[in-house]
Amino acid sequence: MEKISILIPTYNSEKYIEKCLNSVLNQTYENLEIIVINDASNDKTEKILKDFKEKDKRIIIISNKSNQGYGKNLNNAIKIATGKYISIVESDDYIESTMLETLIKNALKTNSDITKCDFFIIKNKKKIHKKNYPQKIINKTTNAKKYPQILALKPSVWSILYKKDFLINNQIFFQETKGASFQDTSFQFKCMYLGQKICIIDTPLYNYNLDNPLSSVNSKEKAFAILEEFKNINNFFKAKTNKQEAFKLFFELKAYIWNFKRINKNYKNNFIDKISEIFNSYKIEEFYKCKEIPLKYKIKMFLITKHNKFIKVYNFIL
Repeated sequence: MEKISILIPTYNSEKYIEKCLNSVLNQTYENLEIIVINDASNDKTEKILKDFKEKDKRIIIISNKSNQGYGKNLNNAIKIATGKYISIVESDDYIESTMLETLIKNALKTNSDITKCDFFIIKNKKKIHKKNYPQKIINKTTNAKKYPQILALKPSVWSILYKKDFLINNQIFFQETKGASFQDTSFQFKCMYLGQKICIIDTPLYNYNLDNPLSSVNSKEKAFAILEEFKNINNFFKAKTNKQEAFKLFFELKAYIWNFKRINKNYKNNFIDKISEIFNSYKIEEFYKCKEIPLKYKIKMFLITKHNKFIKVYNFIL
């Protein structure tokens, strides 16, 4: 049985960490190394972790005396993980009991670099499942060359089994900008762009919790953090190719629109100015030519690049 290293970054997670850890410890697949990184929590998180470690020696606790940040914590954990495979579980989420067994069976069968399952969203204490992946890539191996739309998938680094060697050999790590958010954005893009074999499973096995008010997705103040992620993606891209691929642009556009809708209204106009400047600095002809990109997104791109005053006056994107 191949070992899986589960990485759980946590900060002030006393309300959620027990359910999270129980879901990992109760997996039907048992050859696990569970690395929990406590990033200087000042609540009862550390005590809860120590109590769990007393009961199950598979748990390894890394306790930071000062806050290191999400990216650095995960990078350190990736480097010390001893499993052939790595998976990330957020401390306010939980996983279905068969998730890791299902993922590793498919990973070994297909020899995939990345094996990904679908997920539930927990919102207002309700468990919701919307199919997140098109049928044409389900239960088979693919990559960005065969199916470039894979580059535009919603960032969700936590419902995946990664080959550790794939991450290390390609030097795929998280940005370590302290205090930043959405550092999964550039990480996932690089994985999807470089993965030679990517296996997508349509069964939802991960539970993504949107009810935590401290989650980054609920922070309306971190208005411009997403821009740093795409700056990193663009630097990565420049080293690989001269052009802006259509689905990279689609991914970026969708991320900016999502961010625009959630940020504080005081930041919206400034944010629109910034992304208009960014897109106008690109050559985006391929985006408009791509038949697989829906017309409504081409209209949105046109408004952002050519008529951003319209967006600012009416305070919305079509």
